[in-house]
Amino acid sequence: MSFSGCTSVPKQIGPKQTSHWAYSPNTISVHPLSRIQTNGDSTSVVAHIAMLDGDGFACRGVGTLIVRIVAQNGTVLQEEVVNLQNPETNREFFDAVTRTYRLQNLHVPNDTKHAKLSATFNSVGDKGIRSKTSTLINHDNNE
Repeated sequence: MSFSGCTSVPKQIGPKQTSHWAYSPNTISVHPLSRIQTNGDSTSVVAHIAMLDGDGFACRGVGTLIVRIVAQNGTVLQEEVVNLQNPETNREFFDAVTRTYRLQNLHVPNDTKHAKLSATFNSVGDKGIRSKTSTLINHDNNE
């Protein structure tokens, strides 16, 4: 008797890089799961960035994602650029449960009580789209 293996999980090959992808992101936003967290001696931001297609459905994007964290006084605390044109990187940052791109360990000064978070997405062959700025509050820093 012989059994051949089969699986119902589709092979992950990622989206094709085209300039006219039918369900490419139309808007992006800072998801409410984004937060400032303190772990021991370090403080960091966990950013969740949602992308929605023209029909309002969560989607992935092919392009460059730029996440910027700014202090209340306007000083840039952290800027992270993620190349989502690379399929492996795209899969690494995409959280399948929340359907958002999750960037962790974006370090900020330990005394950060408030920060402003925004994101810009530049897709292949299209103009960039920008999220509204969201204010994060560090509930761990009650000083």
